[in-house]
Amino acid sequence: MQLKDARYLAASSDVTSLMARLIVAFALVLLSGCQYPGSTQGCGNVQIDWVDFIQVGSTQYVAGPGSPTVPQERDLGPVVAHVKFKVGGNVCDPNYKLKDGDAAFLKPGTPIFQINGQSPAKALAAHRNGQIVVYGARTP
Repeated sequence: MQLKDARYLAASSDVTSLMARLIVAFALVLLSGCQYPGSTQGCGNVQIDWVDFIQVGSTQYVAGPGSPTVPQERDLGPVVAHVKFKVGGNVCDPNYKLKDGDAAFLKPGTPIFQINGQSPAKALAAHRNGQIVVYGARTP
C-alpha cells in the first residue's frame, strides 16, 4: 500500500509542476502581446500618415499649406492650451479617437497660442521646428 501511495504522491507532484509551468508559459504568451501606452511596437504593418493638427476641446485645427503672412512672435496672443499627447509615432490604431490636447507632431507641453486680431474659433498657432505654424479650425 505504501508503494501505491508513493506513486500517487510522485504523480501529484509532477502534475502540480506541469500545471505551474503551463500557467507561466500561458502568462508569457499573453504578456508578449501587450505593449506599453505610447509604444509603437506591435503595430505590425499599420502606418498612419498624420495630418499636422492640434485638438483643442472639441475643435480640430489643421496646419494649412501656408499662411499669406508668416506670423511673428508679436502676433501671438495668450496661451489657450498645451499639447498633452503626441500621436505621431505613438498611435498605430486607425480607430483612435482624438482627445483634447492631442497633436500630430508637437511635443507634450508645447503651448498653443491665440493669434492677436483673430478669433480662437478660427485659428490658433504654435511653435514647430523653430517656426510659428498657424492651425486653422476645421469645420465638420
